[in-house]
Amino acid sequence: MNDETMTQLDTISQKLHARSRQLSQPDNDNDTAILMSALAVTMEAVRSLCEDMNQLNGPKGLGSDGH
Repeated sequence: MNDETMTQLDTISQKLHARSRQLSQPDNDNDTAILMSALAVTMEAVRSLCEDMNQLNGPKGLGSDGH
């Protein structure tokens, strides 16, 4: 996964967290807020795993695609 995609995952995740906080007010739909928060955490985990994989792949030209 390239840096741009990881940046997009981070941005979307932050927006989902912010929106879930807005929805978690007593007069709003808490189920939707919980789902949005869970999705944001999942996106953060995917981004983190991709960063780890990119480190394991190493630089281009050493038998790796160097993503």
